[in-house]
Amino acid sequence: MNSSVPSRTASTPISEMESDVSSPKQKSNAFKAILLAVVAALLIFIVSSAADLLLLKEHEPARFTIEISDAISAAAIGILGYQLIRLQQQKRERLRHRLAIIADMNHHVRNALQVISLTTHGHEQSEIVTIRESVNRIQWALKELLPKI
Repeated sequence: MNSSVPSRTASTPISEMESDVSSPKQKSNAFKAILLAVVAALLIFIVSSAADLLLLKEHEPARFTIEISDAISAAAIGILGYQLIRLQQQKRERLRHRLAIIADMNHHVRNALQVISLTTHGHEQSEIVTIRESVNRIQWALKELLPKI
């Protein structure tokens, strides 16, 4: 294989290489998720407390106040839960679409490479070596780089 193609050692699995690269991003995403959860909890608390204060100010019975407050909290949690589920579904759909594109690219390029590698008959040895190195480089890119897109 051509020396310009990066290689990984047996002691460095691909999963470790990827985790080193994406580790700060994962920490940032985790922090954002925690921050969003805290903000959502505070908003639900504020809305529920405001409903309690408003209803108690109007001298409504305590049971009615609690039921209205619980209904408002449940509605807010339901809306947030729906949004979270919807976002996860959209993320999965985008991932499925990307994987389908990767599979199609891999299929078509490998078929073309097969034709190229079989047409080396009748050429000089140096040309054959150059073609095979190029084919190996493209195959490496398909295997290692394309799935990371």
